[in-house]
Amino acid sequence: MVSPSSTLAADAQKYNLQPSEIETLAQKAIEAQSTAYCPYSNFHVGACILTDEGEYIAGANVENASFPVGSCAEQVAFGMAVGAPSRRNVRL
Repeated sequence: MVSPSSTLAADAQKYNLQPSEIETLAQKAIEAQSTAYCPYSNFHVGACILTDEGEYIAGANVENASFPVGSCAEQVAFGMAVGAPSRRNVRL
């Protein structure tokens, strides 16, 4: 579980999501950490977004030797969402 149930319910209501959606977002972001390319910092970051269609899209940070040219996990996830041929609308 991501947070205590009372906090989870409050967060869900705040962002107009179901508690299960928040838990899925968190779990997929954690799973995305394993795909990070971070040979310099060794700091694995994952992010996940939810589309209007209910699709979860995850991304991970990508470092570059020319710091700070790398991409953060959130940028990668959003890029995957809006750059796809179907161009998805992001919910959260």
